Amino acid sequence: MEDLKIIDEMSQMQPVKKGTLILSPDKPLEALFLLKKGQVRLYRMNQNGKQFTVDILVDGNIFGETSTLSLTDDQIYAEAMTDTYLCILSKSDFEKFIEQNPKIAIKFINILSTRLKEIYSMSEKIALGDVKNRILYLLLKLSEKTGKRKNEWQTIDMKLTHQDVANMIGSTRETTSGVMSQLKKEGYIKKGLKLAVNVEKAEEILDEMI
Repeated sequence: MEDLKIIDEMSQMQPVKKGTLILSPDKPLEALFLLKKGQVRLYRMNQNGKQFTVDILVDGNIFGETSTLSLTDDQIYAEAMTDTYLCILSKSDFEKFIEQNPKIAIKFINILSTRLKEIYSMSEKIALGDVKNRILYLLLKLSEKTGKRKNEWQTIDMKLTHQDVANMIGSTRETTSGVMSQLKKEGYIKKGLKLAVNVEKAEEILDEMI
């Protein structure tokens, strides 16, 4: 996306170590972040300290907020899942950029709309399904976002632990590991150099949830 290249050129590049908390409700930062390279997890936390992941972002995504545009909200935590490189655009620089490039504001709104639709869809399916279907739905969506398709198999091109999956579906790591083993035996997923999902089988069982 050419517009992201413009942001890249006018913003500061910052390396971020794996495990670093980039944003949190306690440490809000009015800025937009272009994820140049790496992987960032967006999550919420309930009163008991339990984390619920709402999205995992990979290269080329934007997150953060200013007073004129929000791609997250004030209850979101953003954590680097891998060593990551971010381009940071301050509130004043972003607003100046939008004034000079009004057409790009529409594209940012489209990014926001798409992100919200994905989050609402994922949250609804994860809330309604059993653990097996929740995991399968999550893995299918992550493969659509990051992977490559070959025949019926689609890869998930990101680093993802069983604990990450458990956090995203609101389950325990032990339960998640057990169900993922079951999904492998049943031919829904396979593990080579990358985790892959059998799209046809996954869609067939998930259609029954609708």
